[in-house]
Amino acid sequence: MTTRDVGDAVPPMARVAALTVYPLKSAAGIRVPFLSLDARGAVGDRRWVLVDHTGTMVTARDTHRVVLIQPEFLSEDWHAGLRLTAPDLPPLEVPLDAVKLDGPVTRVRVWDDDVTAHDAGDAAAAWCSEAAGRPCRLLRLADHDRRPLAPRFAGTIDVQSRVVAITDGAPLLLLGLASVDALNARLRERGHASLMDPRRFRANMLLTGTDAHEEDRWRDIQIGAVALSVGSACTRCVFTTVDPDTAARGPEPLRTFAEYRRTEDGVTFGMNTTHRHVGVIEVGDPVQVVSWR
Repeated sequence: MTTRDVGDAVPPMARVAALTVYPLKSAAGIRVPFLSLDARGAVGDRRWVLVDHTGTMVTARDTHRVVLIQPEFLSEDWHAGLRLTAPDLPPLEVPLDAVKLDGPVTRVRVWDDDVTAHDAGDAAAAWCSEAAGRPCRLLRLADHDRRPLAPRFAGTIDVQSRVVAITDGAPLLLLGLASVDALNARLRERGHASLMDPRRFRANMLLTGTDAHEEDRWRDIQIGAVALSVGSACTRCVFTTVDPDTAARGPEPLRTFAEYRRTEDGVTFGMNTTHRHVGVIEVGDPVQVVSWR
């Protein structure tokens, strides 16, 4: 006799339900069938950023209209540049060969780090300023940039020589859909008609087949053929209160998070995650928990 009683239901295997990359920081994401992982994270993810005249990144935390910018890749390999669309504006194409990758670099302040990036030019700056509703310029992360990975995001992985793109810190973010369902159940109990779309939480990997907040307790995992380690919980900010379809801001979900997801660092939702090696993660891949916290 095993520890599981005869007749007990076998729990569903956790799997990847959806994958998303966010080419331009704070802009809309692109749903993709797979993530190709390079040294920094998902290929094409957060390699572009808007900056103000001081070189500080412009994000949808305070410039909400950025979330309405929708990027597309100009090539199937995601390396040729971006096509951007936004409400009431003609599309903008920014081919990578028009960005002078061998030219001067601009230093960009990304939280506690300075990264080096290439300016996409005046036409792109004018378009992005109109789309965002404030003066800004479009930059692309320099290939030679070496922004270090902070230990708190890496779990059990040695951060020596590890680098990241223009993410908030971790190469990847994972979130169980059951955790979103648990949040929405609380919102229903509070009488809210509008529920939270998973897009608000900007996860690269949405998982199915888990219990609510089960991912909080993971340490090392395997997704398909890729080994990963789960680092710190993702601290949530005002960005989650911005509607991804309208850029309107409200009090939720932070108000409800404060009731049951508060920690000494703030409210948390989703987990910062680092891959041990390059590889490919696909929709439908099984998720195996190798070790727990």
